[in-house]
Amino acid sequence: MRRGFQVGSAIPCVTKDTRRGGHGVSMRFNCHGMNFFKSAMRVPVLRNHEENPERHASWLELFFDLAFVAVLGRVSVELAKSHDFDTLIRFGLIFIPIWWAWIGQVFYLSRFDTDDLSHRLSSFFQIIVLGFMATSIPKAFAGDVTGFVVCYGLLRGVLVVEYWFAGRHIPEARPLTMIYSRGFLLAIGLWLLSLAVPSPFRYGLWILGMLVDFWTPNFCREMGVKYPPHPMHTPERFGLFTIIVLGEAVIATVGTLTGMEWTLPAAVAAVMGLMLACTIWWVYFDGVGAAEHRVPKSSDDVNRYRAWLYGHLPLHGGIVLIALGVERVVVHPLDVLKGFEAFILPVAAAIVAVMMHVFYNSTVTKEVRQLNQNFTMPHNLATGFMILLIPLAGFVPSIWILGGALAGMGAHTILNIRGYPEEANAIANRH
Repeated sequence: MRRGFQVGSAIPCVTKDTRRGGHGVSMRFNCHGMNFFKSAMRVPVLRNHEENPERHASWLELFFDLAFVAVLGRVSVELAKSHDFDTLIRFGLIFIPIWWAWIGQVFYLSRFDTDDLSHRLSSFFQIIVLGFMATSIPKAFAGDVTGFVVCYGLLRGVLVVEYWFAGRHIPEARPLTMIYSRGFLLAIGLWLLSLAVPSPFRYGLWILGMLVDFWTPNFCREMGVKYPPHPMHTPERFGLFTIIVLGEAVIATVGTLTGMEWTLPAAVAAVMGLMLACTIWWVYFDGVGAAEHRVPKSSDDVNRYRAWLYGHLPLHGGIVLIALGVERVVVHPLDVLKGFEAFILPVAAAIVAVMMHVFYNSTVTKEVRQLNQNFTMPHNLATGFMILLIPLAGFVPSIWILGGALAGMGAHTILNIRGYPEEANAIANRH
């Protein structure tokens, strides 16, 4: 057995691995005064992916993700209250930092996770902060963003301290950790400064802060290749977050149907909405392999890796908006939706479909893409069909738009079932 918890030295204990799948670093506690804290606290280490190629998400990481479920749940509730353009803009301004806060911890833990006492306490602290962030969401949608900004600043502040601490103890990784900690600290400053600026100018500082956050990794591209995120653990984490937002879509659909009097068109629309979520799952995990292992080994790989990484932002946001669109269809299945809400579902579905192409292109090499041109053409046609639904949204009953979106993603699913040509698979497996 691997090392685990030893609660007291006077009583013999059986130690066990504290990580799911038996992978990772665990702890042994010694309860003799200060020795307890010395043995429970460990300095960060640069994870060697070759020694642990089958690393999976830990139980603590899964628990951490559940806190984001609470936050995203509140976002979905507030988003469903109004469907005007201003609400959707606020959704983007709120959803992006939530997503980025999750991303920050994923990549830090992929490189430096030790699963010691300090990490567990910091994770619990962040879970508490996320709880308060969830309660601040209604006010943030109403324009009172103080609580939301403070919570986001605390989450990012923990990450800055973690990178600073890692750089202090790992000299070879210090160039990377210093760039990250300084860039992220600057972004935090912009967010906190926004509290002193009236609306709408404060949102300009939010956008500037996010641009600083997003651009900071570009200053250490070579270090990102030298010390890459774990090739299996990181994609798995993104897959788990995708399941979370798909789960929110399912909850929204079921919740809408539960709170209304059933009609046949509404029930059909709900079933179609659930089937749409299933097809998205199929194409994401089995079709384009977006959660399969990947690691940047060159500058070109870094570009493809970042296309895969940042492509998840519109994917996850699009899935949330699909849930909103399906909710409107379930309530008004035979009506022609008017105004901005008519376009929510087709636009979101088209975005999700386009992102599947991005994931495919970021997964396979140029050689494979050229070899597969004839094979992938039907996928292009299916996505093109989904894009054509957008101008029709204001003229046909909403259930037909939902049916078109389901037909498009269903076509992708059926095309994925047939698999890829053997020669293309042979080339893909070599890279």
